[in-house]
Amino acid sequence: MAAQPENENPIRVRKNAKGFEEHYVCREHIVIDDMERRNWPMRLKTVAQPNEQPRMGVVPHYPRPVEFHCSIVSHVTTTDGMTGIRDLTGFRGGDRRLLWWGTLIGEDEITTAEERYLEKLFPKRSPEERERQKPFLHEFTTSPVFTDGSRYGNFRFTFSLADVMNAYRSQFCGEEEPVLRVYETVTYTQEVMYVVLIHSPDVHDYDDYPVCAYKDGEIIWHAQAISQTHSYRLIENRDEKQVEAVEYGDFEFYVWDHMSLAFHMPEGTILEFSLETLLEALTACDIGHIKLNDFIGRERAEEIIQEMKANA
Repeated sequence: MAAQPENENPIRVRKNAKGFEEHYVCREHIVIDDMERRNWPMRLKTVAQPNEQPRMGVVPHYPRPVEFHCSIVSHVTTTDGMTGIRDLTGFRGGDRRLLWWGTLIGEDEITTAEERYLEKLFPKRSPEERERQKPFLHEFTTSPVFTDGSRYGNFRFTFSLADVMNAYRSQFCGEEEPVLRVYETVTYTQEVMYVVLIHSPDVHDYDDYPVCAYKDGEIIWHAQAISQTHSYRLIENRDEKQVEAVEYGDFEFYVWDHMSLAFHMPEGTILEFSLETLLEALTACDIGHIKLNDFIGRERAEEIIQEMKANA
């Protein structure tokens, strides 16, 4: 997708609902390697070339981009947020009338993403070469998006993306297909967030935003920074058509990226699910590396969930 002229699509600054400053650009998902050219106000480092010896201040070579097919989403919240969702039997929009969901990447998807990466790197591997290849991607998928913890609370509602899209279609789109659009690139100190907007075809406020693809209950995320803290480097043996994750005795901090889905919610509306469905989807999660909301701890959250399910 061609970048829009910079004078028409500038980098802007705002405070989010939590009071944190964020830089953002509308209508584009800007790749990390292009941010320096765009004069993005974010500290970026040089990434080493394949098989380049590590040196201080340079991020060791790592797998990028890695293609993940995201089919599971979650909404994480606090005790009050969870209670409100239970009482409303559904989710309502917040800031900018948007309902936010994050993608969940499990071990199975990491495995299939690893295979996609290898097939693109070495498209003509023999069965023997495939057999010799050892798993490597799990050494790099260490950013917050791949961990169980959350910055937003101890209560997680987990759904298939298809179920959320189907509910949104039937409740807000008159059974027509929702429209997915490239909404924003948003950055914080080390975090790059690519936002996909989902809205009803009756909403025309975003007609000049590029359209995103959604197929068979999946949306594709081309991850460019999957580690945040790098203590491994990827070695490529092109003669043998093998790669290896090698620990190199030090670490480098870098940015990490992820994809978020923002559903447009008309004022005063709720994305409804049955109470039984909500309770089945509800689990407790750990505290993330950075806390943006109030936390009560996973153990207490599990007790509350058990009590709710017993009394339902």
